[in-house]
Amino acid sequence: MIRKILYILFFSSLIYSQSIEKINLKISFPTQPVTQFKGFGAEWDSRAYDLNGVDEEDFKLIGDRIKWMKMPIVRIMMQTKWCYSKSLGYDWENRNMQLLYRHLDFCQQNGIDVILSDWGIEVDWLAVDGIEKMDNPLYAEVIGTYLDYLINKKGFTCIKYFGLVNEPNYEVGNFERWRNGAENLFQVLKDRELDKKVKFIGPGQSNDNEWFFNTVDEARYIFDVYDVHMYAWKDRTAKGSVQTDLTTLWNYAKSIDPKADRKLYFVTEAGMRDGQSAAISTQINTFYYGVFMVDFAIQAIHSGANAVLAWMLDDNSHPDFQWGLWTDKKNGMKLRPWFYTWSLLTKLFPAGSDLYKIRSRSINVRALGSKIVSNGKSNWSFSVVNVNANPVKINLKVDNEGEFYFNQYLYSENDMKVDGNGFPVPIKSFSVNLSEGVEIEIKPHSVLFLTSLSY
Repeated sequence: MIRKILYILFFSSLIYSQSIEKINLKISFPTQPVTQFKGFGAEWDSRAYDLNGVDEEDFKLIGDRIKWMKMPIVRIMMQTKWCYSKSLGYDWENRNMQLLYRHLDFCQQNGIDVILSDWGIEVDWLAVDGIEKMDNPLYAEVIGTYLDYLINKKGFTCIKYFGLVNEPNYEVGNFERWRNGAENLFQVLKDRELDKKVKFIGPGQSNDNEWFFNTVDEARYIFDVYDVHMYAWKDRTAKGSVQTDLTTLWNYAKSIDPKADRKLYFVTEAGMRDGQSAAISTQINTFYYGVFMVDFAIQAIHSGANAVLAWMLDDNSHPDFQWGLWTDKKNGMKLRPWFYTWSLLTKLFPAGSDLYKIRSRSINVRALGSKIVSNGKSNWSFSVVNVNANPVKINLKVDNEGEFYFNQYLYSENDMKVDGNGFPVPIKSFSVNLSEGVEIEIKPHSVLFLTSLSY
């Protein structure tokens, strides 16, 4: 009987080992990296911080989390009505502006690039006294005035990019009016020489390729950076749709815009479309959301994106909100599962590093490599996502590279190692010669991170 059991176990393990898909992941030179990488980041808005009761102690906790993540770039909401009304003029010291300053102060002090985005004026909750439509030249003049105040008077040089109207295909709905407003602002930025300090980013549409194509056709001279918002379906993303869909957009710009090769390409809102509403994602608390977001990010980089920003950092930013890496104050500011993966992306793939698109022959496995050179020393980080229901075995190699000491992290359901703050910690450490390669088995629906960075 014992012999029979051992016989069954032996052949079961043999069948299991033979059934594991084996995939070679290799960086061969002269493969060209993605350069001008600006980082993985998130939306971080001040709008509802008072409403949600965020005090200085809470803000310090949020700041400590951002610092641990080493987040290099954020997108921050601005509302024109916070600082201007036609009847009262400019007000730089009201509470909404003070809350905005606190965010910008933090970014300035911690070397975080800011995409400041004016969310528009045409819908009721954003309405501005005295300016009804965005093609009114006064709107552009007010924006020029507050950008001059923020950058030149307040010293917020962390503001590197500016976007005009959040998702204009929804907020404005009329391309010609939005384009005319963008042209007005383009001229104001030049007249005030603010174009030397901030890059104009657009169109920032969502689920509307035609709006993007029209921007390239009719307004390409206006923008320094092309950006889009993308909320992708879970099942389509698992089959590679994010890379395909973004590549279609970027390639259109590159085929029409003579300056396309000198411009950047950002995804300024990234998230899952399944279970989506403006205030709530019904998927945000699931384990798989963390797998999905890494898969999204890797595909976006493979498409040629220079930055990917998650929607969003925390639930405190908006009223009754459920989209963040952690919950709002009344719910304890608890870290959600996807904090594990997104925090490692922001931390281990720093802005300015060279990103390598690692090709995989499996539709279920995506991979990304990053070479980080600082003070003459090289380090490597890797992320590999397995969206399959079965384990896979990878063999990871990089030509002409030597020995490195790696920390290994694993995002796997019911098997995530964290410290007392809820931050990821390595499951193991080891030395490997990258030119010889390393073989690692990756569990189903999981994400592997490797890094030789010492932090």
